[in-house]
Amino acid sequence: CIPSIDNPRYVAAGEADHVSDDDIVLALSWKGYHRAWPSRILDQHEIVNDIIGGTPMAITWCPLCGSAVAVVREFDGRVTEFGVSGVLYNSDLVFYDRATETLWDQVIAKGIVGPLTGTELELIPITMTRWGKWRDAHPDTLVLSADTGFMKDYSRDAYGKYRDSSSLMFPVSRNSDAMQPKAVVFGFDLGSEKIAFTDTLLQDKRNIDHEFSGKLVSVNLADDGIVTMTDKASGETYSPVRLYWFAWFTFHPETDLVR
Repeated sequence: CIPSIDNPRYVAAGEADHVSDDDIVLALSWKGYHRAWPSRILDQHEIVNDIIGGTPMAITWCPLCGSAVAVVREFDGRVTEFGVSGVLYNSDLVFYDRATETLWDQVIAKGIVGPLTGTELELIPITMTRWGKWRDAHPDTLVLSADTGFMKDYSRDAYGKYRDSSSLMFPVSRNSDAMQPKAVVFGFDLGSEKIAFTDTLLQDKRNIDHEFSGKLVSVNLADDGIVTMTDKASGETYSPVRLYWFAWFTFHPETDLVR
């Protein structure tokens, strides 16, 4: 009942009269291309199947977890599309691929039921920011049009009350009282090590040096809203998942938290 957008249409930044400066958008910079997707449109679709810079990808949004995740929609040499399954896993979006009908959890980007269970999808860095900031930093950006082919009202904030409350709509397997459940964090999954930085801290400091697992890292919030973490010794750069604290903790209870 939640239809993915499989033939997305875009408009230039100067023609985007359906997005206000303060509206939240999912946004990415990929191979020289810049794109933005208004969260109010994705609230009612959750998945956009697209090809950007020659890469087939799916832009996914779970309004219950506040999680933005972009994945490559190609595996085993096969390009597929993703759709919304209609079921949840720990309150998180579960999507399926139309090639094998495997069910995939969004936050961990891993197959959880079906023939590709345990397979991990390749992530593409994506962030969430205000439209005005993204447009000013990337005036060449395109933004998803409200002309989606579906008769829906994208002017309303479908999850406003949920976002502003501290309660969850569905149960999760783990809970943390370290922070308000819907505090926004940027979580980094480094395999055996997980760490999350609060959006509040990043907005205040913009650049943070932090010692983590025996190495010094620098976490930076750029003017356009993109968050990155860099190993200061090796120069290796990591990209996070943006989501609510409860969702990050549920899937990564062993995480460090910097706030």
